[in-house]
Amino acid sequence: MVQRDPEKVSGGVIHRKLAVMLLTFSLAFADLVDRVIANVNGEPILESELKVASIFYGSADREEVLRRLIDNHLIAQFLRSQGMNIPDGYLEAVVRDVAKANNKTLDQLYRELYEEGITPEDLRNFLKVEVLATLGFSEFMQNRIKVSELEIELERLKKGEVEYLREIDLIVVPKDRKEDILRTLSEEGLDLKRVASKLGLQLERLKVKKGELIKALDEEIWKIGVGQIAVAEDEENIYLAKVVREHRVYSGRTEEEIREEILRTKILRERERILEKLRRESLVEILHPPGLAVSSPP
Repeated sequence: MVQRDPEKVSGGVIHRKLAVMLLTFSLAFADLVDRVIANVNGEPILESELKVASIFYGSADREEVLRRLIDNHLIAQFLRSQGMNIPDGYLEAVVRDVAKANNKTLDQLYRELYEEGITPEDLRNFLKVEVLATLGFSEFMQNRIKVSELEIELERLKKGEVEYLREIDLIVVPKDRKEDILRTLSEEGLDLKRVASKLGLQLERLKVKKGELIKALDEEIWKIGVGQIAVAEDEENIYLAKVVREHRVYSGRTEEEIREEILRTKILRERERILEKLRRESLVEILHPPGLAVSSPP
């Protein structure tokens, strides 16, 4: 799928089909010397691909763009060896997304590419490799790299994002009913739902952070453990509160955001590890001198 043509271009001879395509679009390259700038394990990287990449990456640095293309071809070849590919339908959707992201119709996008000496096929050939080497690699690794709960917890602790929230059952009793409270507690025990019902009071279920309750109750709530009851009072009321459970919440980022961040970091590390191995084991030929100019991004 990533190949530009089932019959590869190599060895200094241009295939007839490719020659026809180049003449049809009146590109400014007359022979293969002007077109093939590198080979990655026999797979050519064309001048047109470099031009598209220069615009796509927003860089006129030929050496940097070419290095990136070579790495992407290595990753794409690795993924194809693992049975991955980019369906044509998905690729067409990506092309439409590129046009939309630039506030253009497909026709407008293609006209601008023609002005740069780039054909729609050149764009698709570039995207076949780019999408496979980026999104395809991430999808491939997501099924093989796991993020543990411990890693998430350590990331939260490292950045000081952990906060605690307590879920409580609360009864607020007017002070003039103090005797009723004592009697009901002796009869019903510490079941606050039954105590509230017996006293004709409302039982509230609240989730609170430290400092959100009145001072006397807040201090007691954070002294006790889950399942225990705190008693506090102020000038008007007596408060009975049971800690039902405790939650950990995280300021700034959700658990899923932290998980995704850790996963991205691990995927990037694995990509570099695989690239290092592929670079050692692959044959990469640079056929054009680095100083050859390419069009600057618009």
